[in-house]
Amino acid sequence: MFHRLFSYLAPGLALGLVGSAFASPVQAQAVIQGGGSIFEDVRLSPSFSPVIVRGISGGTTSATRLTDRSETDTGPCLGFVDSQPDHRMELTSAFAFLSLQVQSTEDTTLVVRGPGGVWCNDNYSLDFNPGMAGEWLPGLYEIWVGSHRVNRFYPYIIEISETPDAQTESSQFSLP
Repeated sequence: MFHRLFSYLAPGLALGLVGSAFASPVQAQAVIQGGGSIFEDVRLSPSFSPVIVRGISGGTTSATRLTDRSETDTGPCLGFVDSQPDHRMELTSAFAFLSLQVQSTEDTTLVVRGPGGVWCNDNYSLDFNPGMAGEWLPGLYEIWVGSHRVNRFYPYIIEISETPDAQTESSQFSLP
């Protein structure tokens, strides 16, 4: 994750360091556009308000290799991810409905591993953003957001919600 964060922030940090050589001393700060932390973990109980987590997609590990499969019930295992999950999500009890939807300006992929197996998705919504929705078992889930090309890193958000919308109602699934 550090490599993705560094490559995303490096151009701005380098410019700031060069500029500081010609100015009075200042304290350097890395600011993520849109604010907030990245690579957050969440613990969710029923009746929560929708949650948004942020990160930067991509890595060097193929999603197919990570999951040991090319396809799941929720979609193909495509793209490249980090060797470690981007987020961990703990569900304190079963959810009759839960939705994860990735939003990015670039084409991303999604891998979720948790109780009962592993699930992948590429184009969940009408555009190129991945997601999944349906019944979820209690337990710990690991979440990866990938990029279609190796070592391509794109900022994203994941919206986690208990509220179905028109898109999620038509593409629900049940986790075993």
